[in-house]
Amino acid sequence: MTPATTHPLAAAWLRDLELLLHGVDPGERAEVLAGVHEHLDASLRRDASEDDVRRVLTELGSPQSVADEAYAGRPATVVVPSPRRPASPWTAVLATAGNAFALLLLLPLVTFGISAASSLLFAFPVFVLPWLVVCVLTAMSARWNPREKAISALVIPTTVVAVTLVIGIMMALIGPHPVNLVPTLAVLGAALCVLVRLGRSALR
Repeated sequence: MTPATTHPLAAAWLRDLELLLHGVDPGERAEVLAGVHEHLDASLRRDASEDDVRRVLTELGSPQSVADEAYAGRPATVVVPSPRRPASPWTAVLATAGNAFALLLLLPLVTFGISAASSLLFAFPVFVLPWLVVCVLTAMSARWNPREKAISALVIPTTVVAVTLVIGIMMALIGPHPVNLVPTLAVLGAALCVLVRLGRSALR
């Protein structure tokens, strides 16, 4: 069995179908099951999410509807999709690059020009255009699932707000001091780790 058909949801769907096909001619039963397996393999990536599996199974229909077609003598090929070209990764890659560019803009503001959290908020318009571009590219991506798209769209505003809060807290606790950069850089490092994961997902 392939990764697509060993996913718990797909495996349960296939078990139900096999039980419903017990009265079909063995040759036709094998043909129907092979067609379903081919459909799942063609439609799902190795790392498909649960939402992706649910979507593909919904497109197939219920096990009962597929079994009914087999009992009615309809061609089993109805479950076999036409060949599809793999989704291009470039919109997701460009969205990741846009997020990385925004983080690079944030770094000099933090290290050289920011002495208070309010100052960083005044600089927020600098990030608006990169963020809008990232949101458009993220929405266009066919490589990311909805959760990954939401993460990509939130990287810039979340990081700016987090850095602002960290600076404000550190300024209140110890005032202007180079040590303030430590938690700030930790926030930027966490955002960078998120971008690395998004980039890897886009290139799979």
